[in-house]
Amino acid sequence: MRIGIDAHAAEADGSGNCTYIRNLVSALTAGDEENRYFLYVTDLAHPFYRGFEGRPNIFLRRLGVKSPLVRIPLHLSRATVRDEVDVLHVQFVAPPFHRGALVVTIHDLGFLRVPKTFSRIFVWRSKVLVERAARRAAKIITGSISSKEDIIKTYGLAEDRLEVVPCGVEAAFFEPAGPRRVEEAAAKYGLRRPYILSVSRLNPRKNLAALARAFSRFKGFGGRPHSLVIAGKRDFEAGKTLAAVKAAGGPDVVLPGFVDDEDLPALYQGAEIFVYPSLFEGVGLPVLEAMASGLPVVTSATSSLPEIAGEAALTVDPLDEEALAAALARLAGDPALRKDLGAKGRARAANFSWEAAARRTLEVYRAAAPDESPVRLR
Repeated sequence: MRIGIDAHAAEADGSGNCTYIRNLVSALTAGDEENRYFLYVTDLAHPFYRGFEGRPNIFLRRLGVKSPLVRIPLHLSRATVRDEVDVLHVQFVAPPFHRGALVVTIHDLGFLRVPKTFSRIFVWRSKVLVERAARRAAKIITGSISSKEDIIKTYGLAEDRLEVVPCGVEAAFFEPAGPRRVEEAAAKYGLRRPYILSVSRLNPRKNLAALARAFSRFKGFGGRPHSLVIAGKRDFEAGKTLAAVKAAGGPDVVLPGFVDDEDLPALYQGAEIFVYPSLFEGVGLPVLEAMASGLPVVTSATSSLPEIAGEAALTVDPLDEEALAAALARLAGDPALRKDLGAKGRARAANFSWEAAARRTLEVYRAAAPDESPVRLR
């Protein structure tokens, strides 16, 4: 089978779309010498693509421009015809014309549910183009039952057109970093222990100002030496988010910015508690990463997050800052509960693998293009 994948998001370090496509493509192509993969990219020099050099069945295709307004409808369309792909896999937005059956991954409908956390032009563009892609797709992939139900209800689609393919967790988060590596990472980013960790893009959707206010309440309970570390890259209205966090959280809030991938597992493992009070998520990959790292988790009782966390986390209303502060205090004061949730989290996270995601995705490709030869993943 000739499989085309719009892989340009792999170049956007620190985003969920990047984590998804990097790990999915790596798992899809590992050991598969039967199918041909055409990866459509914008920066051939990006380090991620080095791992595919010399692979006879993997073809890196540089599209001419980075602007999606030109790249998707013109360059990507033309490339699928040139490469004679049987299946084209994209995230969210597809070209209006292309060769091959269309498979679209829609992680969530955040642009509809929390539109004020995106730019107006992004919301307008997504309203038009995501719905258009969803209606044209042979199959839609999403990462949670919550998102599947939302997409079906919003667009009025038949249930059998959507497939839930859970995301995975990278092995590095399960592997012990070791005390020395943990201390090195803490020193690199100017952190002192104990700390409560949150990892997310600096975007209003992540509810970070409310987290900072809840942390201030938590510190007000007295006797808490913790700092709050909010790590992540800048995003829409990052300046306002940072200002609100600094004003609410006080001197014990640390903002190290984007954390390199190689440092992230050690940063998780050095924390005492992980907190992720996002307003809306299709999956919430940082929750999976934290659970794999053995951290007790506090997260939101909204959208997909209770589904992902299961019984391995404390869930709260993300708009209830008092409840959020109380959950942090409960974990900080109860080592046994922290240990119990950490163990449950690791066990639950072990059910999420990129290898399984790749196998299911290949099954979706086959269902989307049933006239092609069988697809196998070795």
